Amino acid sequence: MRSYGGSRAAFIALLILSLMLCAVFVLGQGGTGREATNTNSRTKPPAPKPTRSPPKAGTPRRSTAPANNNRRQPTDKPKVDAAAANERTYWETIRLSSDPEDFKAYLKKYPDGQFTGLARDNLRRLETAAKPRLKTDAAGRIILGAIGGSNPGAARPAPKPGSVVRNQLGMALVYVPAGSFMMGSNNGGPDEEPVHEVTIKEGFYIGRYEVTQAEWQQLMGNNPSTFKGDSLPAEQVSWDDAQIFINKLNERGDGFKYRLPTEAEWEYACRAGTTGDYAGEVNEMGWFSENSGSKTHTVGTKRPNGWGLADMHGNVWEWCADYYHETYNGAPTDGSTWLTGTEMKYRVLRGGSWDGHVSDLRSAGRLRRSPAGRAYDFGFRVAAVVRTQ
Repeated sequence: MRSYGGSRAAFIALLILSLMLCAVFVLGQGGTGREATNTNSRTKPPAPKPTRSPPKAGTPRRSTAPANNNRRQPTDKPKVDAAAANERTYWETIRLSSDPEDFKAYLKKYPDGQFTGLARDNLRRLETAAKPRLKTDAAGRIILGAIGGSNPGAARPAPKPGSVVRNQLGMALVYVPAGSFMMGSNNGGPDEEPVHEVTIKEGFYIGRYEVTQAEWQQLMGNNPSTFKGDSLPAEQVSWDDAQIFINKLNERGDGFKYRLPTEAEWEYACRAGTTGDYAGEVNEMGWFSENSGSKTHTVGTKRPNGWGLADMHGNVWEWCADYYHETYNGAPTDGSTWLTGTEMKYRVLRGGSWDGHVSDLRSAGRLRRSPAGRAYDFGFRVAAVVRTQ
């Protein structure tokens, strides 16, 4: 008879061994899944993922789309910067002025500007300064003998260099004092040599700006200029045209005697006491081909020279009274008009223009043209002295 006791015991032992092997296998795969309840475990449970509260009504949703780099950015800041730059440029053109009207105009345009305090100080100083003034009658004519007192026979103190008066037409005239300077240059062409000393024995007035289109229109009744604008310089003007304008100006009898400046007077006024090629940093003082944008610009928007004269470098060429000579051999040394010793064919222009190279703008630079010649960069400024009879 077969005994089943041993077989049963063997079966139980085999079952226990199988369960033990299963347990070992489970532990080898990472445990039973209950280890998270063990406070001594180094492994922390993952933090629950935060949930966002729903947006309040009316709150705009934040876009998760990638940024569009081509989108136009707000232009508020550039506009502010541009306005500040324009104001600074305006201020630079008047900060050395001796004309109270310039600072009044600034304060009217920029009542809360960057330089309001300085403008008020300059205005107060100029209005209270005891300086000679040109007195005029009801018709706007200068009263002779009014400079320095009411006694016509009294000595008249000369105005301060750079002081400004305005004529009937509203043109600003700057006083240029008597003095000496070295005319010409060794840095240019043969027609700028030899360098020679010139003595201006009497002070004179010269236009603070080139004659503008508004002034030309008011006196001549037309406007020949290529680039239109009241405050732009009058151009397409020949030497002969300038003489007609000056004759009409003299017919007004406002107390001044007008003419074109002599070539020596022009260079003396342009230099304003300087001796280099330019009266200052030329890019700050003049319009020429590299910075003009191929056009003329409002007079006085660049920095003036030491006597307050604007656009002596660039914008438009300016006619002078003299005939052109190929050298300065035999030139007058008293600043007078040079009318002899040549074929009397060409007149002189000075100062360079918006259409020329920067070298044309040198204080000693010269150009010759027929007195009947016109161009979109030919203009002029007037010179004047107080009438004595």
